Amino acid sequence: MKAPQEQYAIGAALIEALEPIIDVCLTAGITSLQFEKILRATFVARAFVKLPKHPKTGRPPTANKVAFATGLSWKDISKVRSAPRSNVAKKLLTAREQPSKSARVIEGWLKDPAFLTSGGHPSDLPIKRLGKQRSFKDLVAKHAPATPWGTLLKELTRRGHVQVLNGEIVRFKRATVQRGGMTPAAVADASQKVKRLADNLFQGLQDPNAANLYEESEPLKLTEQQVALLRPQLERRIKAFLKSVENEFRANEDAAPDERREFGVSVYSWKDE
Repeated sequence: MKAPQEQYAIGAALIEALEPIIDVCLTAGITSLQFEKILRATFVARAFVKLPKHPKTGRPPTANKVAFATGLSWKDISKVRSAPRSNVAKKLLTAREQPSKSARVIEGWLKDPAFLTSGGHPSDLPIKRLGKQRSFKDLVAKHAPATPWGTLLKELTRRGHVQVLNGEIVRFKRATVQRGGMTPAAVADASQKVKRLADNLFQGLQDPNAANLYEESEPLKLTEQQVALLRPQLERRIKAFLKSVENEFRANEDAAPDERREFGVSVYSWKDE
């Protein structure tokens, strides 16, 4: 086991690996509390897979051993272990918890008669009250008291819930978060690719003799315009390279034994922020 100081340093070094995942959460409207629940459940499920099995029986580690390794209670371990993995995220994200301020305001706008049209739809609201007409500030004051309305308006706009017209009128757009192409299926596909890359890099740290491959070019200084001009040519070369590698693999695929596993090569680009 690593010394506490080294454990903390390694944990801090993982921050950069977590940042892209947090970016996805911020875009999708997943809160820190929700993500922490998913992380905790995944931590436990992974511990049952990766911790040493019983030397004689080959059974998975006990809940007590997992509790010790993860720092959670035995009861917490049992709850996570009893839930099917496919349902963990869904159950955690839909678990009863205090609705966020944004959620309370959206719900109030959808249900409170004071902020609905005669047809039962969310009214366009002036930011500040005009005569007797209810305002966005009134909506926030009623459904999320003591919340800075300006900050909340910016967050609702960022998530695509509302649109501000002429800097004066707030129009309701949608109750769900606007995610662009960030669908569950697309995120699942990207997550699988991230896992492959992370497994490659971190397995190399744990086992210097691992068969994984990783090569990277030296950093280059280019403008966005230069990258845009070079991209079509790079894409053609990369596709040709991957196709040649795939053909070499397929020449040996039929001769592989029954215990063969999937193997592939990926090429990606990156740029600093």
